[in-house]
Amino acid sequence: MMIMNKAIAIVAIFSAASLSLYAQSQVGNTASSFLEIPVGARSIGMGEAYVAAVNDVSALYWNPAGVTRIDQNQVTFQNTDWFVDTRLYYAASVFKLNDVYLGISINMFDSGEMDVRTITLPDGTGERFKVQDISIGFTYAQELTENFSLGGNLKFVQNQVWRMTASTLALDLGFFYQTPFDGINLGFSISNFGGEMTLRGDNTFVPVDLDPINSGNNDGVPANLQTSSWDLPLIFRIGTTYDLLHTVDHKIIIAADAVYPNNNTNYINTGAEYGFRGILFLRGGYSNIFMEDNFGLGNLRAGIGLQPVEDISIDYAISDRNELGYVHTIGLSLKF
Repeated sequence: MMIMNKAIAIVAIFSAASLSLYAQSQVGNTASSFLEIPVGARSIGMGEAYVAAVNDVSALYWNPAGVTRIDQNQVTFQNTDWFVDTRLYYAASVFKLNDVYLGISINMFDSGEMDVRTITLPDGTGERFKVQDISIGFTYAQELTENFSLGGNLKFVQNQVWRMTASTLALDLGFFYQTPFDGINLGFSISNFGGEMTLRGDNTFVPVDLDPINSGNNDGVPANLQTSSWDLPLIFRIGTTYDLLHTVDHKIIIAADAVYPNNNTNYINTGAEYGFRGILFLRGGYSNIFMEDNFGLGNLRAGIGLQPVEDISIDYAISDRNELGYVHTIGLSLKF
């Protein structure tokens, strides 16, 4: 009981702090934006309201404490077709060792190769470059009581743009609580708490004329441009789920999350899932409610899931991204 009181106090403190600190939009002031792209077709289809609904391997992204609801080892592979032919790949696995859960996840954004263009050579220099971001996480989670669990991810985050790289370590922390009220669960998570990102590499080496007014001096002194440091996108999530209907053939779950990012206004995600005999799942949701700067993020989410056999799940989700069109995510999960 003492552990539970402390957990509730922590949730209250962080929720109040996030409400006061992040009350206005600060879009564009963080690095590693790929960390904000949601993963998991099931969670996306439910409107990204998933911090308390977590019960599969994608919990490593949303709330690492949620993996304690997994009854056996799992692995998942997810692919998201992002904007302008870019892609987000996500793979994760969880291993259950008695009352301890260990996990590993890889989240990678890949732009594909593009031509290097300059003002003097707008058709290309003949060189090629790409943008590639990656996050590799290691997870530990444990049930502290029958109804309360916690978990954490330690992540290595790296950004690469041509011959420039930036990297740092980050931490995710999550809590999950199955309340005494039948069918009601609570979840809370902090994502991407870590160091700053600073790009370094030889693309910042440039020739400089220290005295451009006078002639006869060295106009090619080698210099290195100083790049700025940027925070990671810190995200606080607190949410709840409710089993609206649970029979042998039918199950309906409704969920809602309050989200407090450090680079935008606070917003709410809502969603639901209908399951028929544990085989067919229909999902829908509405995301980013009350968000002021919503360009390219959109609101409507929908998805479908199939579990043809007990140990295999196939999920698909579609997201309406306003002016940028639709984003498609497909995933495969296996139990072993």
